[in-house]
Amino acid sequence: MKKVIQTPVDFYDRIVPVYDVVARHNIRPYRRIVKNLEIAPEKSALEVGCGTGNLTVALAVVMARVLSIDFSARMLERAARKMARRGFNNVTFRQMNAFDLTPEDHGTFDYCFTAFLLHVFAPADRLLLLSRIARLATERIVVIDYAPGRYRLRYAFVEWLEKSHYKEFLQADLAGQAETAGFELVDYFEDGDYGCWEFSPAASGK
Repeated sequence: MKKVIQTPVDFYDRIVPVYDVVARHNIRPYRRIVKNLEIAPEKSALEVGCGTGNLTVALAVVMARVLSIDFSARMLERAARKMARRGFNNVTFRQMNAFDLTPEDHGTFDYCFTAFLLHVFAPADRLLLLSRIARLATERIVVIDYAPGRYRLRYAFVEWLEKSHYKEFLQADLAGQAETAGFELVDYFEDGDYGCWEFSPAASGK
């Protein structure tokens, strides 16, 4: 596999103490977005790049089983504490790089979620990650990220620190990019500055 350019894991380990100060604004939109998806009971989910678990909480409410991965051990520790405080026992956390995901090692899931992760990567790596995730999804790949064209200074500063591809992502046609990789866009909707893309993995060439 080609070398993927990623922000070093120690950056995310260092920002854990302040991460939730910024990310707490995601909690209500995540709840609304997950509710809007109208997920049937007893579904399973893979969450890629769970961070400190804000989306994980919303998924744990509606999913029968959730595997949440991140490559930052300190973020996973924070996420696990959130689950323990709320009494959820249907979530498993695993420290790993998302580009190492395989159905042979991890099985398959009804849904695969990723939130505010794709904008971090350059377009080629973005599609590579989606193709990895698609191999593990049987029904839907759900991407939550910045809505197209919604540039905000309050986000730009954080993304500059993260060395992400924030500006490019806002102008990118994610649905069009994904279609070139064989995904089908099933639905797209917005919640404020957040966009939610639902893709079908059926044509992904698994």
